[in-house]
Amino acid sequence: MPRSSAQSDFVVRREPPPGVIDLPDGAKAMELPRATLISNEASARATKIVLWATVIMLATLVLLTVIGPHIPSGG
Repeated sequence: MPRSSAQSDFVVRREPPPGVIDLPDGAKAMELPRATLISNEASARATKIVLWATVIMLATLVLLTVIGPHIPSGG
């Protein structure tokens, strides 16, 4: 199917990243240490636990609000 003149062709040409070098014959490649992600954000499990604790507390508040006026004062 032929293209219309409104369409354009984009060409992406990438050069190899700088810093790639050839090692001499006697040299060995170095192995870098593994990177470890250290985050101060909450995990998915902690988020779910807090979410469910909030739902339970809100449900308890709703029940106390609805039932509370019907509890006799005892006086």
